[in-house]
Amino acid sequence: MIDWPTLPDFGIYHIWPEQGVEAFHPEDREKIHGWIPSDHVFERFEFDGQYYHVRYADRVTFRIKPTLWMEISDEGHRLGDQVEVLGNNMQNDPIVANIVEMRFSQVHKAIEYTLEQSDMRIDKAYLAHEFVRLTQREHLRERDVPAPMPKYIVPRDSSGHDSLQVDLGLDTDPREDRRD
Repeated sequence: MIDWPTLPDFGIYHIWPEQGVEAFHPEDREKIHGWIPSDHVFERFEFDGQYYHVRYADRVTFRIKPTLWMEISDEGHRLGDQVEVLGNNMQNDPIVANIVEMRFSQVHKAIEYTLEQSDMRIDKAYLAHEFVRLTQREHLRERDVPAPMPKYIVPRDSSGHDSLQVDLGLDTDPREDRRD
């Protein structure tokens, strides 16, 4: 039995699939020109039993059979994220920009990020430690531990009755069982 990876995961298709265009879903074969092989960092987000569903942000989405994939560790940044470049002892100009490309560097063995500020691409490629992400993601993981029901402690008076009473403006005791 095959142990399928936990999705989403990130990686690159740095060589052409052994099966050629047959590795791709027939409806997606026209989309892949210029994307594979490459060093673009793709996200595999779903497996339907035959094809992985892969995307590069909203620029391209395609389906591909399980084939040679080089997994890259997720550094937590996504295309479109707003980041602040750190000055790093004046080695970088401190700026606020958006991530427009994510490519894997064989030299650094890490993702290089291309940034854009005010619709102008910055020539330098940055590594993750050179900036801080400003974009917040509101994604909570599923609960993996059952949460206990809260237990409310109601103070009791000396006679054993609840001492916590709220005046609702009623003429009767709210603890009495009223049935009409």
